[in-house]
Amino acid sequence: MSRGDMGQKLEIAAPELAREVDALRRADARLGRRLAAGRQPNETDRAAMRLIAEAPADRPVTPTDLAAHLGVSTAAITSVIRRLAERGQIVVSTHPDDARSKMVRPSLQDLHSPADEVSRRVEGIESEFTPEQLAVIARFLRRLTEEISDLA
Repeated sequence: MSRGDMGQKLEIAAPELAREVDALRRADARLGRRLAAGRQPNETDRAAMRLIAEAPADRPVTPTDLAAHLGVSTAAITSVIRRLAERGQIVVSTHPDDARSKMVRPSLQDLHSPADEVSRRVEGIESEFTPEQLAVIARFLRRLTEEISDLA
């Protein structure tokens, strides 16, 4: 939909919306399989990278923060951090206030870029909608995520 089309009222029937959500789920599953086959960042890596990239400069993410945010064990986070570091996406350093703890920051190469290709494409699509439309879409996706999370 272009900006010129936004003035038109869109009426989407619930069954059509359900079909589109199913299509999104299938496309996401295909992407996940393709990324896994190509040793590309998986959804856990992408979610971790988004959290790391969005962290305030004065409060970088720790492995414990990542584990809590992603709902995985700290042992699993070790693998995530290793993969992100091997791809050059993050820098891991010792926490200045606690030498036993680590801080995770985006590398300079990723500091000002979206976490991945999906994020870049989402940013491109966002420009096609008004702020009001984006608010409705975000509310729908938040509610959908809550419902799916309840099932998990």
